[in-house]
Amino acid sequence: MKFSKAEIEALIAASPRTTATLSKLVLSVKYQVRPGGSTSKMSIEELAASILELGVLQNLVVVKGPRGTFEVCAGGRRLEALALLLTTGQIPDNYPVPILILPADKALMASLSENLHHVAMHAADEFLAFSRLLEEGKSLETVAAAFGVTPLVVKRRMKLASVSPKLMDLFRKDQIPLDCLMVLASVDDHERQERAWIGLPEWNRRPDYLRQLLTGGDIESDRDPVAKYVTLKAYEKAGGATRRDLFCDDDKKAYLLDVALLDQLASDKLQKKAKQVAAEGWKWVDVRPRYSRDEYLNHGELRKTRREPDEQEAAALASIEASVDALQVRMEALEDAETEDSQDAYEGLDREMTALQMQAKAIEDELSVWPADLMGKAGCVVHVAQNGTVAVKYGLIRPDDRSDMAQAARQAGEGAQADLVSLPSPKTRPVHSDKLMRRLTAHRVAAVQAELLARPDVALVAITAHLAQKLLLDHGYHYQRDQALELSATDSQAALRSAAEDIEGSAAWLQMDRERRAWMEQMPQEAPKVFGWLLVQEQAVVLQLLTFLVASTVTGIYGAEPTSQSTDALALALGLDMRRWWTASGASYLNHVSKSQVLSVVTEAADINAAAPLASLKKDAVVAGAEQAIVGSGWLPPCLRTVAVNTDAQGDAQEDASQDGAQAEGAAADLAA
Repeated sequence: MKFSKAEIEALIAASPRTTATLSKLVLSVKYQVRPGGSTSKMSIEELAASILELGVLQNLVVVKGPRGTFEVCAGGRRLEALALLLTTGQIPDNYPVPILILPADKALMASLSENLHHVAMHAADEFLAFSRLLEEGKSLETVAAAFGVTPLVVKRRMKLASVSPKLMDLFRKDQIPLDCLMVLASVDDHERQERAWIGLPEWNRRPDYLRQLLTGGDIESDRDPVAKYVTLKAYEKAGGATRRDLFCDDDKKAYLLDVALLDQLASDKLQKKAKQVAAEGWKWVDVRPRYSRDEYLNHGELRKTRREPDEQEAAALASIEASVDALQVRMEALEDAETEDSQDAYEGLDREMTALQMQAKAIEDELSVWPADLMGKAGCVVHVAQNGTVAVKYGLIRPDDRSDMAQAARQAGEGAQADLVSLPSPKTRPVHSDKLMRRLTAHRVAAVQAELLARPDVALVAITAHLAQKLLLDHGYHYQRDQALELSATDSQAALRSAAEDIEGSAAWLQMDRERRAWMEQMPQEAPKVFGWLLVQEQAVVLQLLTFLVASTVTGIYGAEPTSQSTDALALALGLDMRRWWTASGASYLNHVSKSQVLSVVTEAADINAAAPLASLKKDAVVAGAEQAIVGSGWLPPCLRTVAVNTDAQGDAQEDASQDGAQAEGAAADLAA
C-alpha cells in the first residue's frame, strides 16, 4: 500500500515540525524499514562531513517514544552520521536536530514510502556538481573536507566531469559503465575519447581493452624497457612531461610524453658501458636506446672461437667429466628399481649431474672468446634490453667492412672464414619497402570496403562463399559452443590504422566511418536486443547492415610485393578503380621510393621525354617535377591496379601491362645512370 500524493501532503501538513536534541533520538526497531548498519561506512562519513558543514538539511521522521525520546522511522542514515560526529567529539549531545512527528499508526508506512520514493542522484550529476563547486572558487581541500572525502576523490570526480558530453549522456542512459568511463577520462581529448568508444566492439567493451586502445602508443613508466632503465625519477628531474591516470591505484605509474628526451637520457646513461666495450678493441660501438634488428639486417656477424684451456681449466673439465661418467653408471643401476628409496636416490644423483653440467658450461663459456685479430674490423651495439637492463650485441660487421673481414678471416687459416664470419647473402633492394607496401595495400583494402557498401549483391556472395568454403570444403573438427551459430569475424579497422598512418584522412575510410556511426546510432546498444530489432526491419535494411559488416571484415595487407592479393576477386566483382580513392604524390608514394623508381613512374605515366630533364636533379627536385609530370595521369603502382585474371584475354592484358612496366623501368634506369 502507498500513500497518494494528497494523503502524504495532508499527513505532513497535520504533523508538527520541531527540533529535538540528539540525545533524545533513537533508531526505531519497529518502524524503520532499513536496518541500521546497512549503509557503507564511506557513505556515512561523507554524509557526516556534509552535516558538519551545512547542518541537517532535511528533517528526520519520528514517532514519540517513552520518557521523552523520539524513535526515528525515516532518516536512519542521518542519525548514524550524527552519531559518528558525536563519537568523534565534533558535535555535542544536545545538538538540535529538525524532526517531523507522525502518529505511530502512520510511521511504518511513512518509512516505507520515503525509501521507495527516494531517487538517488545520478553519478553524472554528482561529478558535475563537484566540478561546479571548484569553479565557484572553493579549494580542493575545502570541498573534500565538506564531503568527508580525500582530495584525490574530488580530483577523480572532476576528471569524470570533464568527459565528452556525448559520452556523459550515454553514461546517464547506462550505455557506458562507470569503469569504462574512468578509462575514457584518463585522456583529455574528447574526439579521441569518442573515437575510442565508437571503435570498441560491443562484445568486447571491457575497461582493460579500452585502455589498450587509448594508450597503445604511449610509453608507460613501469612497462617500457627504456623508461624502466632511465627511471621515472630521472626523467621528471630532467623536465620530462608526464600524464598520470588519476584512476590508477599505483601513484608511481605515469605515461611519458617526451620520447626524444627519454631516448637522449637513455643514450647518455649507456655511454659508460659503451666506453667499456670500446676498450675491448672493437672497431666501432653504436649506442641505441632500442635495438632494431632491421637497422642491422645487412650486417654480417663475427662468431666466437674456442681457446685452449690452461692447465687448471683442463684439470677441472677432466674431473667434471669423470664425475659425470661415474654418476651415469650409478643412475643406470637405479633405473630399473621401483622402490621409493631408489627413486629418491635417482633424483638426488640427477641434481648432482645438473650441477656438474652447469660447472662445465661455465668453464666452456670462459673458453669461448672473440678472435682478437678480427675484433678490429667488427663492432657492437650497446642498447637497452627488454627487461630494462643494459645489453650488448657483439660482433656485427658493417657492409663496408665485409671485404676486409673476409680477407682477414682467410688469412687466419684454411676454412676459418666459414667458421668465424657469417655474411648475409646479397639481396636486390625491392622497389617498395615493407612499410610502403603495407600502406598501399591498406588503402586498397579501405577502397574495397567503401566500394562494397553500394553492392549488397557482392557482399552476400562474399559471405556465402566464405561460409561454403568453411563448412563444406574445410572438414576440420568444430567444437560446440553455447550459441545458435558459430561464426567469427574481425573488424580490420585497427590493422588499417597500423599499416597506414594517413588512412584516416582517406575518402574510403571516412565513408566507412560515417556508415559505422550511422549504424551505431540506429541500432540498440544491448547485444540481446539486436536480433529482435532486426526481425522487425525491412529486408533491405538487414541486407544493407550485412553489407557494411561484411565490408568491415575485408583485409589483405601485405609487407612484400604480392603476385596476387586476397582482394583480387572482390576488386574484379566491384570493378574497383583505385584512381577514385588514391593519387600518387610525393607524400603518398614518390618520397618513399628510389630516384630510379620515380623516373620509371614518370616514364610510364607520361613519357621518356618528361623523365629525361629530371634525371640530373637531386631527389627532392625529382619528386617535385614528377608530381607535376604525372598529375591527372591516374598512374597507379602495380599493387593498386585491378588486373583481370582467369581468361586468355585477361591474361594477355596482364602480360602486356607487365611488359609496359618493365620497359618503363629499364628506360628510367638508363636515365638515372
